[in-house]
Amino acid sequence: MVNDLFALIIQQLKQVYGHDMKVYDEPIQQGMVTPSFLVLLVDDDQERKLGNLSEWEYMFNITYFPHDKRNINAEMNQISESFKINFRYIGNRFHVHRLKASKSDGVLVGDKMQSLQFGGVFSE
Repeated sequence: MVNDLFALIIQQLKQVYGHDMKVYDEPIQQGMVTPSFLVLLVDDDQERKLGNLSEWEYMFNITYFPHDKRNINAEMNQISESFKINFRYIGNRFHVHRLKASKSDGVLVGDKMQSLQFGGVFSE
């Protein structure tokens, strides 16, 4: 399920910001292309419910690395706002409960921190 969520988030980022937008799913040490996104799973939780039901919650940290160093704040503000409009659901299947943005060292950090919830029976 987690790999499916990664794929849906990356697909949605490319749909919203263009298919040529670079999206990383692992930290990059050298050669990072900008503008780009980095998608990381930072927390996951499962709560057992009545019977065979479970509730799964995932928190992703999606960091945006801007391209334009001269208008960095304007670019990050635009990305943050459009993200909050376009990512209320992931793949029209998973509800996003929380979106939070913060700027640090010229990148949009944790903006796109989301909690995704899936309730139901899950088996592999």
